[in-house]
Amino acid sequence: MKKYYVLFLLLFSVSIDYAQQSTQTLIVDKAWLNNSEEWTDFNYSGKIVFSINSNSAEGSFRVGNYDFLYDLCEGKAKFSNKATYSAAEFSHPRKLSAQTDKQGVLNSTYEGTLIFQSGTDYYSVITIMTLLEKGGNYLGVKIHLKDNSRKEYAFSLKSS
Repeated sequence: MKKYYVLFLLLFSVSIDYAQQSTQTLIVDKAWLNNSEEWTDFNYSGKIVFSINSNSAEGSFRVGNYDFLYDLCEGKAKFSNKATYSAAEFSHPRKLSAQTDKQGVLNSTYEGTLIFQSGTDYYSVITIMTLLEKGGNYLGVKIHLKDNSRKEYAFSLKSS
């Protein structure tokens, strides 16, 4: 009986630890590019992946896809290792607005720093990002550089 009690406590503590580190991985289903007020479908090679950690600050996430991140930053970062463009972290978010539309979708807009870092390579850029959420599920993301609001990206998301 003692062995079952120890096993139960171990299982319980592992499940609590796992629940506290929940990361939601979202895959881009469809992508659009708004360039000078005209929306067009857009395809990137590979999948664009957004990871949202529930323990991070509200609005923080990681995004992974070389082609999208290179395009977003317009290739301005000169990395010694080009793989640094593969992932970035949206951190230090500051909520600008939050509103719910007629369909019950919460649109939360944040301003934050998109950080690329790998070894000695480091680049950051101020970004405006809007998360679309309904009932705890993320439906989409809109993102653009703060200094370039003419070029905006929008994504519909699905859980992995």
